[in-house]
Order: sequence, then structure tokens, then C-alpha cells
Amino acid sequence: MIAKTVVGSSFEGALSYGAGQRPGRKSAEAELLGSSNLREGSPQIMAKQMEEVASESARIQKPVWHTSLSWSPGEAVTREQKVAAAEMYCELMGAPFERHQVAIYEHHDKPHEHIHIYINRVPIDDGPALRTSNNFYKQPKVCKEICEKLGMQQLPNREQRDQAKAAKAVQSIDPKKQAARTEVRAALDEILALPSIIGQNINWLNRELKERQIGVKFTHDTKGVLRGVSFSKDGLAMTGQEAGYKAAQLLAAFEAAATKQQQRQAVGQSQVPQTVGAGPAPAAPSPTAAEAPTATQPTPAPVPRVVPPIVPPAEDEPTQTPRLVPRRRR
Repeated sequence: MIAKTVVGSSFEGALSYGAGQRPGRKSAEAELLGSSNLREGSPQIMAKQMEEVASESARIQKPVWHTSLSWSPGEAVTREQKVAAAEMYCELMGAPFERHQVAIYEHHDKPHEHIHIYINRVPIDDGPALRTSNNFYKQPKVCKEICEKLGMQQLPNREQRDQAKAAKAVQSIDPKKQAARTEVRAALDEILALPSIIGQNINWLNRELKERQIGVKFTHDTKGVLRGVSFSKDGLAMTGQEAGYKAAQLLAAFEAAATKQQQRQAVGQSQVPQTVGAGPAPAAPSPTAAEAPTATQPTPAPVPRVVPPIVPPAEDEPTQTPRLVPRRRR
């Protein structure tokens, strides 16, 4: 047995699903096995009763607890065992029949036995509501305990199923196909690292792969956008994901190469020297360190030149004649 749980806000929608009242489903495929603290009737009547109790709690926004219990295909489970399993489940999860409103439906639309349990998280005794935290980790233990007490088969949980699926996938891989995948991925790594990828597209990639005897098939949508890719090597086909390169990854490799080329061109242009007349006139050279004024040494103000005034001689003062000194002969 295995349990799956979801929570919601609509009792009428949940119970209508349980009763088989939805498009494409026959009411004969669903059967009400039992209920607790409810006046049995149509899904709408029981939903109204649950809504009245749930309205007493303004904190609980999603009062609907919906759990499906499923048994192994071919496992025979009686009606009494199903009801007992539902009651034990509610008790172990913290929603005993004495405190909560519960409706149990059985569906007959699948080959394996399964029932649906609808719980009102808000109890009828004004106590704490049914908590939803950790129910994902709690349910496997609860199912194991129910199966042991009622003698039922326990189905593997999700983690066990994933582990078994992964182990089966590893065992099912053909060594030749694995070798082909490795070779295709190595070739793609080499091609996408070539300098010649700049300015190229998937047609160039097709030619490069063809030279290495690797087939490739591209899938486009109605607008011509690349959406899928597959490869083949030595007659062995593989998807892009199996080869390590999906369509989006190939497009990203081409875009990265184009971006890198643009960056290189931008750097090269910034390093080209300017020719005479190609730009504005060069600025005047800046003063040297000795000439340039500094913050600590302000520029001194120019000293004005003082010219002494010419004073004319007085009238009573004789004018002095300059004395001539004769030149001596050698």
C-alpha cells in the first residue's frame, strides 16, 4: 500500500471528485465506504457540513486534506480492510475519527484497488488543526505500520522507486551504445572549441560532424527555431541529451563564440593609434613637476619693478663735469 496526499480549499470540488461527479467519470465507478461526524448524503450536503466547521478557524486557508491509498495490482483487499486502513491512517497521521470529519470513497476506474480519504483539517472539538508539515516523510512509516498490522503488501516509496529505476537504466545501457555516446560527446567538445566556430551556424556543425562520420538531425518549430537535435554513430541513434548536448546548449555555444569575437574587436579598436587630422588637436602639454604649482607651494605673485624718479639739480648747485681718465699706453 502507498499513500499520496494533497491539500486544498474546496470541499465541494474534492467530494464531487470522490463521488465520481465530474466530466468523463461515471458515478457507478465511485462508492461511499463510510464517513465520520457527517450526515451522509450528496457530496454537496457533506461539503456544506465540513465548510461550517472549517469556517470557525480563520487561520486555516486550506482545510481540505485529500489522501489516496493504493494497493499493489492483483492484491485482493476486502471492504473491511479498506475501511480499517483508512481509520488507521487517520489515527496515525493525527486526525482520529473522534475529532475530525472524514469521508471515504472507493474508486473502480483502475485495475488496482484504491480509495480516497477526505479529512477536514479543522476538528469539531475546537482543538488544534491537522498539521501538514512533514507528512511527506511521515506517510511511508504510517503505510508500513498499516501493512504490517493488516497483512498487506507494502509498495516502494518514491525514493526506492527512483533508485530502482536508475539501477535498471544503468543495467540496460548497451556497452556499444555507451561507447558511441562517449565518442559523439568528445567530438562535439572538440568542434565547439574550434576557433573557426566564430560566425558559423548549425550547417557548419553538420559538416564538421559528417567529416567525423557522425550523423545529426535537427528539429525546428514552425517559426524555424531549433528545438531538438539527435545524433547517430555506427548505426546507433541517441538523443541530444544522451550525447551531452541538447539544442539549447548548441545555440548557446554559437552565441558565446559570437560574443567573444565582438569583445575582441572592441578591444582592438580601442588600441588603434589616431592619425594626424583624424581627430581633434592634441591638448597642450601639461607643465612639468617643477613648473606646476602644488598645493603646498602656491604660485608667487610677480614683483613690480621700481623705477627711481629723476631729480633735476638745484640752481645753486654746480653741475659736475664727468672726469676723463686717460688711457695708458702699453
